[in-house]
Amino acid sequence: MLATAYPFLVASGETLRGPYIGEDMLARSPFGFDPWLAYAAGVVRSHSAAIIGVKGTGKSMLAKSWACGLMRMGRRVAVPHDPNGEWGRVAEFVDGKTVSVGRSRRTRINLLDPGERDAVLSEEDWRADVLQFRRGTMKTVMSQLRAMAPMTPFEHTTIDLVLTDLAHHDTVVLPMVYDRLRRVEEWTGDEDVRHAARVLAHTVRLVVEGELQGLFDGESTVTFDASAPMMVVDTSALKGASPEAKALLRLATSNWIKRSTSGSHRHPRVIVHEEAAVELLNDVTGGGAGGLTEKVAGEKVARHDGVSNWYLLHRIADLDALGDRGSALHSQALGLLADCDTRISYAQHEGELDRSQEVLGWNSTMRRIVRRLEKGEGLWQIGPDRIAKVKNIMTPGMEQVFKTDTAGGERA
Repeated sequence: MLATAYPFLVASGETLRGPYIGEDMLARSPFGFDPWLAYAAGVVRSHSAAIIGVKGTGKSMLAKSWACGLMRMGRRVAVPHDPNGEWGRVAEFVDGKTVSVGRSRRTRINLLDPGERDAVLSEEDWRADVLQFRRGTMKTVMSQLRAMAPMTPFEHTTIDLVLTDLAHHDTVVLPMVYDRLRRVEEWTGDEDVRHAARVLAHTVRLVVEGELQGLFDGESTVTFDASAPMMVVDTSALKGASPEAKALLRLATSNWIKRSTSGSHRHPRVIVHEEAAVELLNDVTGGGAGGLTEKVAGEKVARHDGVSNWYLLHRIADLDALGDRGSALHSQALGLLADCDTRISYAQHEGELDRSQEVLGWNSTMRRIVRRLEKGEGLWQIGPDRIAKVKNIMTPGMEQVFKTDTAGGERA
């Protein structure tokens, strides 16, 4: 009878397994969810999730409590960009680690640091892997610093020559690359390569002696610990920094995670993207379309890497700021959302419901449910045909750890 009254809005199939999150208010039963178990059961086609809702609705509380529940099942969590410094308390709660970055923190991140050696690779294969990693990273750095202006074939050749020459060093930092580019006359007579090196040197100078000096121009003073149950990168000190600085920082932290979680380091891991729309916008303004393109490409292989990306968004319309509707950028942003086979909608402003219904595929009943959600309640769309209305349930002690505080009061 209930299925007739509320078609497509009652629990069906086997009970989903995972850490306890709260009560399914449609099925009147406990609700838990684990992306990896759901994927193995064929319920979803990807591990990733989008969590959408305006400030004060409970989406951040869900992300924190759900992440901690998954850690009790052996999953690990990484927050590569914590713009408000609010995940450090959670990391401390679960015996995780936090690193703080930014000019005022006097931290340096070596963009060319390959991380800990992958035990499955021989010495020869590891050196080849490191060289390839440094080539790719340098070319991305150049693209981001030049607003995605394409590199010439001679510039590609020059980068390859410089990094191959430096390959015998265990540690390579950007000042070493800058020095080789400036002294190009000492190691080649090819005038095309000399010209390319002079142009590239001016770009690298922004990091070594220019406006980004002090952030990426030395050996790393902080590292990513892949064995920690939760690893948080506190980027609150970067508020007000240039889009280029933020884009390079995200390149560094994404490389940390990628290098520390692949091969012999592979482990099921949640990656939480706080303020996801702002992050994507900074990727675009700091490095053109390439940052977003790489995220979309990364999402395509995330399930093979054992990664569950969580994108926290205030509203669907925020993605429209990435480009005109129908443009490549806009389509990529919506494609990233489409790749999330779990979508959790918290309360939204009345004016946002039409756009959310259009993008998320709600029927009229689902729209009415979202319109009436109270704080801590979310509409879960799980795979193509599962729906749940879940009320988060936490102990007072958990709420104290997971609540979000700002100067204006709680906002999670």
